[in-house]
Amino acid sequence: SERLYIKGGKIVNADLTTRADIFIENGVIRQLGIDLTIPGGVTTIDAHGALIIPGGIDLAVEFGNSPVLDEVIAADVTSVDDCYSASRAALLGGTTTIVSFSTGEKGKLASSFLKKSESCESSCCDVSLHVDVTSWDDDVKEAMTKLSSKHGVNTFRVFMSGKWQLSDGELYDVFKHIRDLGCIALVHAENGSIIRKQTEKFISEGHVLPEYLLTSRNEQKVHLTQLKISRLILALDQSSGKPVYGQALAISLIQDGSIFSSSSWNKAASCVTWPPLRDSLTNINFCINVLPSGALQFVSSGHCVYTDHDKSKLGKKNFSKIPPGTNGVFERMMAVWSAGVEKGIIDENEFVSLTSSNAARLLNLYPQKGHIAIGSDADLVIWRVNEARSLADASSELTVAKLDCTNSFEGVESKGYPAVVVAHGKVVYDEGKINVIQSMGNQLDRPTNTPMVYNKLAAKDEL
Repeated sequence: SERLYIKGGKIVNADLTTRADIFIENGVIRQLGIDLTIPGGVTTIDAHGALIIPGGIDLAVEFGNSPVLDEVIAADVTSVDDCYSASRAALLGGTTTIVSFSTGEKGKLASSFLKKSESCESSCCDVSLHVDVTSWDDDVKEAMTKLSSKHGVNTFRVFMSGKWQLSDGELYDVFKHIRDLGCIALVHAENGSIIRKQTEKFISEGHVLPEYLLTSRNEQKVHLTQLKISRLILALDQSSGKPVYGQALAISLIQDGSIFSSSSWNKAASCVTWPPLRDSLTNINFCINVLPSGALQFVSSGHCVYTDHDKSKLGKKNFSKIPPGTNGVFERMMAVWSAGVEKGIIDENEFVSLTSSNAARLLNLYPQKGHIAIGSDADLVIWRVNEARSLADASSELTVAKLDCTNSFEGVESKGYPAVVVAHGKVVYDEGKINVIQSMGNQLDRPTNTPMVYNKLAAKDEL
């Protein structure tokens, strides 16, 4: 059996911070406390002066090519990461579970899921998939039911813009079926017809630079899974019992839309997201300051990286063809620490909520994931806060640094960083020593009826 003993650290969960030692055996936390009785044959890690936090969970990581981007991606262009390299980067940044997306052409919901699932077999960390609903009929309805009952899918994404845009009537039927399944809807909520009209107008007038991405997607729109627009975040009001949750991307805590007009083309293109970062520092400050209020529950990476050459090839003459996505699966947790904890806006417990525990609850994996307790998975990070580190310099081992890519987090520093990362009870990273293992990760089945959502719905139904 594999045994690990972590002593001297301060355990930080979302709800409580305490000092205790941890004994791990066969990938599971077996003991917590002081002066534990530990059997022989144990590897000991000294965590004095450090925090011990649950491994991060990133709800939005793309690798390979996403059919969502068929409108902008040429056949010979692909993102720089596969599941192995993306999951490796995740582990080095303290994230031990990633969730990606399965997107299929019409009528291929199930087969596309199986193909994407096969590509996840190389993952170094635990992995799971959201499923995109790109059309609607009885066959899709049946496929969703099967994916939920047979393959552990409990989240489905729908689009209100782009190639996969559904009508209002279709959205209603999809949402109803998602609720009947006990699953969760993720919504990409942009207005596709307005975006198309605005984009065509600007391109015809010769306005092709990234800054016109902002104008083509004007500021009355909100994206419930990647919030950027400050004054609409307040609409996510859980006080009325609505099970509505908000997710920000890590880059939106660091950069604002002024990057599109004040930086080089490559830097601007490296920060393109759908919807875009807004051009006011107020939105950065608002996104950060609203974190402790609970209006935003998750900070994900939205990781999807293309080389500068490919971004330029596709989008230099048309801003709407710049493939969206930033790096961040490695940088995410350090970025949240830098933007939130170091500025005194959130505390260490809220940091854990935003980077791990809330995501575990949404996925119905809590307290197996996102929590440090007896019986929980031994996915842990020894987090030290004793020196400032450049996020870009720290990523030198990653694909984004080895290829012709602009790092979206260039110039950002964090005084908190993952010193040691433990996944499945194994030390996969220790102060620069990398010991990640290809295909070590599990593909996670996620039960339906997550209490985070359905307890609220049940309470409302009783009124």
